[in-house]
Amino acid sequence: MEEIKCIFCESESNQIVIEENGFKGRKCPQCGLIYISPRPSLNEIIDLYVHDDANISAESHISAASLEILYAKHHLKIIRSVVKSGALLEIGPGAGYFLDEARKLGFEPHGIELNSVQANFIRNRLNIPCEESLLSTSVFEGKKFDVVYHCDVISHFFNPISEFRKINEILKDDSFLVFETGNLGEVDQSYFKYIQKFQYPDHLFFFSTDNLIDLLEKTGFKFIKLYRYSILPQLVATKILSGVKNLIKRDVLKSNEKEDHPSDGSSVGNPLGANSQSFNSKSIVKKTISNVYRYFNYILRYKIGRIAPKALRPQTVILVAKKRS
Repeated sequence: MEEIKCIFCESESNQIVIEENGFKGRKCPQCGLIYISPRPSLNEIIDLYVHDDANISAESHISAASLEILYAKHHLKIIRSVVKSGALLEIGPGAGYFLDEARKLGFEPHGIELNSVQANFIRNRLNIPCEESLLSTSVFEGKKFDVVYHCDVISHFFNPISEFRKINEILKDDSFLVFETGNLGEVDQSYFKYIQKFQYPDHLFFFSTDNLIDLLEKTGFKFIKLYRYSILPQLVATKILSGVKNLIKRDVLKSNEKEDHPSDGSSVGNPLGANSQSFNSKSIVKKTISNVYRYFNYILRYKIGRIAPKALRPQTVILVAKKRS
């Protein structure tokens, strides 16, 4: 663990705005960047992903195909507004569904993913090149790309300035960087109560949009466009549904206890076939509900959230930038 300063203005901060899992998120008084300090070492952060100890597991990514494909199609429309085809690299592709959708539109997809379960899924199930490595100028034998993309990854970078400079180096001249992240560095703290998990220590930084544009300027990019989406409707809905889910789970547990220990003292049991049929039915219902819930989240985030997102409220933002010649 090491004490660090703001990576942009090198200011020290005693303003702790987030505390989770024993980690402290400090807000820079000058530029608003939120950063973990003391911070885990680079090796400790890498171990989270290599050993699948991050807040979101590999299996969770792989099972979320329906949602990831919806996100991918939305984001690819933005990417294709500036580049129609070519070599595309995704950093932290998870299960690789974005890369698969990009391939269908004529891109030549590549991924770098530290989690071996996800990397193997991308290589063996999707047949897409994927390296298990940190970002460097030597990935894919020094190949240059027409577009680099990442989604909700920048907060995980140990050194965002260094990583963005590497991205710049692996891009062809006049090529594009497109990425998505949150705007927590500029959000009024009264809205933090709607965020169930900040996912510390997976997330090391939370940025404002000014931070992000400054980062692009510092690392050789020309800022082109910003897309804003309010995630407050999604956060509120998730909090409400989580409460409902906990109530249902509690009632189900009580119901199961009554079935296992009936008041007349008799024992209750079903034939194996009935249990199996019931289990299959529950699995189908659970999967259907999960898919509906994911689609609902997509609508809340990118459709409803697109309508007049307001300042100081939680947003997800997509930035488009071009490598300066």
